[in-house]
Order: sequence, then C-alpha cells, then structure tokens
Amino acid sequence: MSTRHKYTGILTSVPTPFDSHGQFNATVLRRLIDRLVDAQADAIVPIGGTGEYISLTFRERLEVVQSTLDAVDGRCPVIPGIISAGINDAIENAKAYVEAGAKAVMVVTPYYYRPTQEGVLDYYKHLSDKVDADIILYEIPYRTGVSLHYDTVDRLADMTRVVGIKACNSDLAQQMRVAEKSASKMAILSGEEDVLPLHVAMGAVGGIISSSNLVPRQWKRVLDLALDGRLEESIALHATLRPLIDAVFAEPNPAPLKTALTLTGLDIGGVLPPLLPTSSALQQRLAQIVPALVEKESAYV
Repeated sequence: MSTRHKYTGILTSVPTPFDSHGQFNATVLRRLIDRLVDAQADAIVPIGGTGEYISLTFRERLEVVQSTLDAVDGRCPVIPGIISAGINDAIENAKAYVEAGAKAVMVVTPYYYRPTQEGVLDYYKHLSDKVDADIILYEIPYRTGVSLHYDTVDRLADMTRVVGIKACNSDLAQQMRVAEKSASKMAILSGEEDVLPLHVAMGAVGGIISSSNLVPRQWKRVLDLALDGRLEESIALHATLRPLIDAVFAEPNPAPLKTALTLTGLDIGGVLPPLLPTSSALQQRLAQIVPALVEKESAYV
C-alpha cells in the first residue's frame, strides 16, 4: 500500500438507507458501516452519487454525514461527497461537513455550465480558499459533460487543496497522462470498478467503489494483489466479481446495490425519485449472484 498519500486503499461509497416512508434510517446506516469497518474499510464516502446527494435536502445531507461520522467514530476517514453545480452551494455543504467533523470532501467537477478548464480551476480555487479540508477531485465526464485536461489536474494539485482524484474518465489515454504527471502529487483513485486493476497498473493507489459494500474483503484483495505487482492474480480475482459489477450497474445506481444489500439481510430501503426500484428481472439476477459471492468473503478474513 502506498505511504505517499493520505487516502489510499478501498474507499467505499455507501448508499443512504431509507425507511418505508423515504426517511433516512440512521440505524441501518450504522449496521452497514460497522460491517465495512470490521472488514477494514480504508474510508467511508457518504452522500456521493451512490448516496443520492441530489435527491436530498441540505438538512438531510448533513444528518447523513453526522450519522456517518458518529458511526465510524474515528476508525477510518469519512469523506462526504458534494455533487453541486454551483460554487456557493458546494461551499455551504463543505463547510457544514467540516464543522460536523469531516477532514476531507469529494467534490464533483462543476456541471451544467460546462465550464472551460480555467473555469474549473477557478471553481476549485474558490472552494479551496473557503473550506479547511482536503479535497478529492471527482471527475466523471459521462455524467457531468466536463472532462479535465491532464494539465488541469496537475495545476489543481499545485494550486488547491486537492490531494486525490476519483477517476471515472473512460478515456484511458487521458487517465494515463494524469497518472504520469500527477501521481506523485495526488492519490489516483479509480472510480471505474470494471477496470480497477488496469488503473493500478497505470498508477492508481486505490479506488472509490460502491460494490465493496457487498464484498469489501474481496475488493481489498484485488487491490492488494495489483499493488504488489501480481497483476495476473488480481485480474483473475477481479473477473470473479465481474457478474456482480455488471449487475449492480445494469440499472441506475444505487437501486440495484440496495437490492443486493437487502439480499444480505440488511434492509436498506428503496430509492428516491427520479430513480425507480430495481426491475424484477434484475432482482432475480442479483438473487443468483449475491449470496455465493458474499459467502466467499469468509475466505478473505
């Protein structure tokens, strides 16, 4: 495992549990977090895309973050996500999370406006100047419409509090250039679950993963093998997870993930509009995949 960066390993992006009335369920979140911490999660990432940030109010987001911090109780970092397009909303949320006790935030590139590279730099510079926390850059152009040039990423490492990037750019040449220029300055964290071993070969030191809610120990082993240079073994183990990865992203996240967690005995509830419940066909598919993979977790204790 890299010792050069503060945030490495398998950082798990957790869904927000709801009760039957669509209200946040803190008790179920604590049970999920206890599972993950017991499995040696390297960090917990609440209220990102997996946590349905956009569907929650400011008050609800803050309640989820505070409950996450309370449940983790200092056992690993908590890195709340911020999926806001506007700078003032992003700063307001980030300040609230830091006041609650978070030491870092994961901030998506500003979307809708489709800013220039200089606009992106200015956005993160404003955030960095106003918020006393580490920043994980979250680039996911197939959702935001904003792709970062590798020079922009490198300048962010020099000009702001950005100490890592959740890399969800499907352009692997771009990802390689980012790693070549900036891997010594920031933690490259894969956000693409289906190619994590490849990202490690390119310079990643971990990943921000959502299916690790289900099989955290197997994901940790995939990463450790890759970091140890045993790429062939990492890819082979990763291949056994591919049916799960394909299934939990077959419909909009996090509905399939929540269905899968329910199959493990953790009733995490449904999703908020405009998301829909998992289709019956995918429910049946997950029922065939999840139990066997979860049972394998005991082999990696």
